[in-house]
Amino acid sequence: MSAHPTPPAPAHAMHRGAFRLNRHPGSWGVQAYAEMGVAVALAVVLGQVRLFAMPQGGSVSLELLPIVFIAVRRGVVPGFVVGVVYGLLQLALPGAFVFHPVQALLDYPLAFGALAAGGLVAVTGWRSCAAAVVVACAARFVFHFLSGLIFFAEYAPGWEAPWLYSITYNALYLLPEAALTVVLLWPLLKAYDAAFPTERGLP
Repeated sequence: MSAHPTPPAPAHAMHRGAFRLNRHPGSWGVQAYAEMGVAVALAVVLGQVRLFAMPQGGSVSLELLPIVFIAVRRGVVPGFVVGVVYGLLQLALPGAFVFHPVQALLDYPLAFGALAAGGLVAVTGWRSCAAAVVVACAARFVFHFLSGLIFFAEYAPGWEAPWLYSITYNALYLLPEAALTVVLLWPLLKAYDAAFPTERGLP
């Protein structure tokens, strides 16, 4: 007796990776663009509200939250657009530090654009939500680490290797920001879905 043929996977399952990237702006829709615009504005406002400063430098804010929200809800490419736009705007805001054009590129548009990597994680609960934030922050950390290692090694104390200095400097403010984003993102996603039940973002 021949085995029953395996039913084909649903279209949304076969193309889940493409949906998570969401790389076609023409298909995003008016609400997605509105969400992206609001996310950029919120990131600018939240980025200027420093919750506390770290001993080695850097400060903690909630600027990650709107960017990761878009990446998780709308996909990697929309999240990347929001992150890059915010990173470019940051260069014109108080507190921006530009030592070299490549350093500015690493620390601002590329670092914040990298937060879009969180959109690769399909968020179905608070654990996967936390995983998305970890992925997003790890991607951002890579660019800040490279910037610190290449351009700010001279600021490392004599007893500390430049690579270790860059790790500790960036981790000390990124870890609290990641923790705050984890705490707030999942309730925000649930509340948004309840408010807009017909606009679920990604499948």
